[in-house]
Amino acid sequence: MAKTNNSTDLAEKFRQAAATRGGYVHIVPSKSGWSVKKEGNLKATAVRKTKEDAVKVARTIQSADRIIVHKKDGTIQKNTAKR
Repeated sequence: MAKTNNSTDLAEKFRQAAATRGGYVHIVPSKSGWSVKKEGNLKATAVRKTKEDAVKVARTIQSADRIIVHKKDGTIQKNTAKR
């Protein structure tokens, strides 16, 4: 079995998750901090240094139904309805 690049695998998981539902916004780790990504978009809506700041940005997105916050390893930390 060949070794795979872990960061490539993680990026692919994020791409798959981001392609599922249009009203979901994901907070995912990135090279520059934390990215706010609307599902279906390839590019981040915003990038912030802290996870908390990224969540604040996600709450301002009017088309967001849910905000899904990921951990550094890509697993879901929190999945909440937008308030």
